[in-house]
Amino acid sequence: MKGQRGFSVGECLSVVAIIALLAALMFPAVGLARRAAQRTVCISQLRQVGLAIRLYREDYQELPPYLSAVRIYVSDPRVFVCPTDPLEGKHAVQDTLGDSLRLEGNFYLPTGVSYTYVPNWGIARMLGWWQPGPPYGEGKWGELTPLSECHWHWARYFNPRWQTDRITGARGWVLVLTLSGAVRRVRAELPPEAFSPEHYY
Repeated sequence: MKGQRGFSVGECLSVVAIIALLAALMFPAVGLARRAAQRTVCISQLRQVGLAIRLYREDYQELPPYLSAVRIYVSDPRVFVCPTDPLEGKHAVQDTLGDSLRLEGNFYLPTGVSYTYVPNWGIARMLGWWQPGPPYGEGKWGELTPLSECHWHWARYFNPRWQTDRITGARGWVLVLTLSGAVRRVRAELPPEAFSPEHYY
C-alpha cells in the first residue's frame, strides 16, 4: 500500500499566507462598512431628536433649554447616544467658557447624551446664530440654522475649548441637525466664524 501523502510545510505556509492576505484586504472594507452603518444609525437618531424638538416647540412655543429636555417625546433615551461615542454619552461636563452645557453628557439624563446643543454654544451666540436663551429666537438662517451636532465621527474626545481654539489637525465630518429637522454634514476643519449654510453637504 502506498503511504498517504499530507501537506508539506511549504504548502501549509502558502495557504496561511493567502488567508492572511485575504484578511488584510477584507478588514479595511469591513471597518468602512461598520463606520458607514454607525453613521446611518446616528443620522436616524438625530432626525428623531429633531422631530422631538419640533413637538416640544409646538407644545411650548420655544426651543428646549437643553437637548435631553425633549426625552418625553422619544421612545428610547439611547436615541441621544451616538454609536461611535467612546464614552456612550456619559461625559462629565460642566458649564465652561459660557457654554451652558453645550454637551450635557449625563448631567440631566443618566443614560447620557452624545450630541451637542448649538444654542448653548458660546461662540454660536457670539456670532449671532442664536440669541442667549431660552428662548433662543428663530436662528440666524431660519430653518437652516444648526441646532445640534455630532462630532464623534471624527473626534475621540470632547474639548470644551473648541469654541475658542481652532481645532488643529481636525479631519472628517460633523453631522449637523438643522432647525428644520434635516441632518446635513460640514467639514470638521471649518472654523465656526467661517460657517454658513452654503457649506452643508
